[in-house]
Amino acid sequence: MVDFKQWCEQEYNNIQNPAKPWKAKKPEIIRYWNALPPSVPIQSVNVVPNDYRGSTYMYDGVRVTGSRQFINGVVSRLKDIINYDGGNTKLFLRFHQQVDKKTDQPLPNSFVFYAQVRGQDGKV
Repeated sequence: MVDFKQWCEQEYNNIQNPAKPWKAKKPEIIRYWNALPPSVPIQSVNVVPNDYRGSTYMYDGVRVTGSRQFINGVVSRLKDIINYDGGNTKLFLRFHQQVDKKTDQPLPNSFVFYAQVRGQDGKV
């Protein structure tokens, strides 16, 4: 059986040289999540260039969906991200109620929160 460090190294190598897109199974995710120490600092943020247009999935960011109460609980644990609003970076933030695509009506208990770091004035 491989220990967690070996598993991480294997997975890192798989991510660097994928034969097909990498994805973990639930047991692996739970082991990874449980092994993370609390308060791991956020570092080496892959910032969205200020003038960039298009999909930003390849850049670092956070999307949380659900009820306001759920989003409040998750976002309250992400306050370190606020520190990226200033200097050479700024935060791109959105928080809004979801809308039913068929009826165009607001969904009563469905919200989305986005936070992404962008380069300011073309600088990172």
